[in-house]
Amino acid sequence: MKKIFTGSTLKIIAVLSMTLDHFSKIILKDGIILNAPYSMFTDAQFNILMILSDVFSILGRIAFPIFCFLLVEGFLHTHDLKRYFLNLGIFAIISEPVYDLAIAGTAFSFTQQNALFTLLLGLGVLVLVKKIKQNSIVSIIIIFLGAVISFICKLDGWYYGICLIAVFYLFHDKTALKTILAVLVMYVCGLDFSIWGLIEPNFLSALTSLIFINLYNGQRGIKMKYFFYWFYPTHLFLFFLISTYIVIPMVS
Repeated sequence: MKKIFTGSTLKIIAVLSMTLDHFSKIILKDGIILNAPYSMFTDAQFNILMILSDVFSILGRIAFPIFCFLLVEGFLHTHDLKRYFLNLGIFAIISEPVYDLAIAGTAFSFTQQNALFTLLLGLGVLVLVKKIKQNSIVSIIIIFLGAVISFICKLDGWYYGICLIAVFYLFHDKTALKTILAVLVMYVCGLDFSIWGLIEPNFLSALTSLIFINLYNGQRGIKMKYFFYWFYPTHLFLFFLISTYIVIPMVS
């Protein structure tokens, strides 16, 4: 199989997926569906809105595994780990009030923290795992503690993100095993252990990300180092403004 995707291509795919997810949540669901009076849409029109929201949300599941994978690639290839930490930390802090506004409707909410904090914690886990090198038991403990911290702090992605980051790092050069374990993480973290859990749309969408990841050719591609850092809070803020000051007044 020819590997055709550069790192920048993967990042663009993930950004598009994430944008659809947030558009579904902030504009369609929180903006229109939850605020429009019953008389504004016919049943057929409202069903189309619901389906569209669900489809965009499902497609949004592609983004997070790719971002976790790209974090590992960044960790393995960065020439300045301290700056990598600093950039993630600064933009996680900048993004938090914007994320809270867009997702919770208030500038300060402890309901859930933005995904950059999950990636930052994942990066810290990788640093510690690398330091202890071949001690697998200690590595497992570090990863477990990272997953627990992500759960306690209610980071977007929770233990799912930490486990994926660990799998992508520990089995970086073992494509088949890495893919199998990533599928297992997605299934287990989906918390649906029935047959339906194997064909659940969000699970299948997340699996799609592994196709893109396995087509990665190891090249960086277009230089867009700070694109995602700025895009993340910017698009959330724009969606919040559109939903709050255009969509909701229009449908209410």
